[in-house]
Amino acid sequence: MRANLQSQVSPPRDALPVMTLPKLPVACCLILLSTLLLRAHPAAVCTVGLQPSVASPQLVGARIVWTATAANCGAAPVYQFSVAGPAEGQRGPSDGERSLRRFSMVRDFSLDRSFARAAMQEGDYRVKVVVKDGFDATESTSISVPVTVNSRVTGGVAVITPTLNPLVALYSAPACEHGAVRVWFRPASSADGPWTSTNTLPCMRDVSRNFVVAGMLANTTYEMIHGNGNPRHASMAPLRFTTGTPPASLNIPSFTVRQAPDPDADVRRGLVYHNLAARPAPNAVNLLATDLSGRLEWYYDPLASGLVGIGLPGSAPLPNGTVLLGGRDTHRALGLDVLREIDLAGNPLRETNIDAVNAQLRARGQEIIFGFHHEFTRLPNGNIATLGWTQRTVDVGGTPTRYAGDMLVVLDDNLQVVWTWDAFDHLDVARVASPPLICTGAPCPLPGAVDWVHENAISWSPSDGNLLISVRLQDWVIKIDYANGRGDGHVIWRLGQGGDFALNSSDPDAWFSHQHYPHYLDDSTLLLFDNGNRRQDVDPGAHSRGQAWRLDEHAMVATPLLNVDLGNYSGELGTAERMPNGNFVFNSGSQATPAGQIGQSIEVRPDGTKVYVLEAPAMVYRSFRLSSLYKGIRH
Repeated sequence: MRANLQSQVSPPRDALPVMTLPKLPVACCLILLSTLLLRAHPAAVCTVGLQPSVASPQLVGARIVWTATAANCGAAPVYQFSVAGPAEGQRGPSDGERSLRRFSMVRDFSLDRSFARAAMQEGDYRVKVVVKDGFDATESTSISVPVTVNSRVTGGVAVITPTLNPLVALYSAPACEHGAVRVWFRPASSADGPWTSTNTLPCMRDVSRNFVVAGMLANTTYEMIHGNGNPRHASMAPLRFTTGTPPASLNIPSFTVRQAPDPDADVRRGLVYHNLAARPAPNAVNLLATDLSGRLEWYYDPLASGLVGIGLPGSAPLPNGTVLLGGRDTHRALGLDVLREIDLAGNPLRETNIDAVNAQLRARGQEIIFGFHHEFTRLPNGNIATLGWTQRTVDVGGTPTRYAGDMLVVLDDNLQVVWTWDAFDHLDVARVASPPLICTGAPCPLPGAVDWVHENAISWSPSDGNLLISVRLQDWVIKIDYANGRGDGHVIWRLGQGGDFALNSSDPDAWFSHQHYPHYLDDSTLLLFDNGNRRQDVDPGAHSRGQAWRLDEHAMVATPLLNVDLGNYSGELGTAERMPNGNFVFNSGSQATPAGQIGQSIEVRPDGTKVYVLEAPAMVYRSFRLSSLYKGIRH
């Protein structure tokens, strides 16, 4: 590369050949002179470099920061990172790139030129950075760098390594040839206690299997063992690992058990995942998990994240031990502009941002978004559905008025836009609250605009492959024609007051309002959290409710099956779940008290009797009951 650059450097001025110009018109002389000057001083060429924080070879699980450099690549170059890893079963030196998988993007184009990642399999990799002059540029320059990652296993014996999170361990198991393997762990003090298992990995000859082990209490010794069967029958002795203490610099809230689990509580899901809200301090831990006693078992470190805000978009634990989350980087003052997937050690796995997404939207001839909000959900085919703020100017009685709307965006496995739906194109802008709700900057990053729909959830319709959207300010749950990515987005039906379903109930207040987290329990049963704002407007003593609805989508009749008074009022936020034993759990996430806002995870029997209550000293956007951090959310 240097040789190429040197070959383009202009020779000294006195080395230029002496030329006698014929008598030509002035214009021709100027053209000829310009041509000579361009040849003598060619345009600077964009050059790119890439450097790891630790030289090759590196160790499995080590978080490595890759930093790109760019010269003559524009005033504000943007950087995209991709990785090609070992092919299945490949071990040892590779033959160039032929034995590597294709490059997979780990972070889309961003103004940031550094990216951290941790390889979880030994072998040969190539890390690539692509640089271009701005998000909308079509030409780019790239470079890829080889790197070797070595196993932590020596002598065929498993090894446990601390990670940057003191509550999380890296377990490296030796190679196996047949079947699959996982890690089982439990407190060493409970010799007869239940085991928790990690995700499962297929065996690979001559390649170690590496697991992030999470869901452990601080300052506690655990025993761990790997295998593919019952850990009680394992032939090897468990290894031991002692967790540490979270840094004192972090603001981690303390949880209070308001009602201990009674005999009817479903304690098999003994982990509570919390997505806290309205905690903007840089050191505020907003993604964390506790046991049913409120003791911390996992958290995501905001100070180590590289983000300046982590919050409201629906953070979701996924199967196999990863988490989707939203955040804000240093390039935005309002809203959340980063979508990231991490492993349980906090290592980024893949990431995009609204600038990269907006470049794709502009290329598709569509409007841009101004921030992600409220929802990240993985669809059955692996695609990710999210929401983004949009805006349009609407004529209101002859006055041009800015409205904030919502766009549903579906991203493929490479975080590229494959399908969109814009509320402005499908819902009536004349149906707006009175008086209108005005954006103030959080969560809506469009201060002064009319917050018109405020969608807060997306969920999957298993019977037809369509999508549900919770439209909070319309008091509707709508089904849109997604048809597994082939639909035209038209509104199939609207559920709620003034919608398309006839209400099969004598209760005049049966309909929900300002609802959260509607989702199907089966092909015809819908569960949701009814915040009840409209009932509160009429009766200040009205409470929020947990509801289940039977929907006959042929006769268009809606029948309430469950209508639980939760004994408190949460004007915003909330989730709803059904437990394996038939109980229900509702997150009443924004209750006003004299001491400030609180959120509660409330488990009830089907008759509405409370059997467990856990309280957070903060607003809780969503909370979920899990059996472990590796199972994902199950309804």
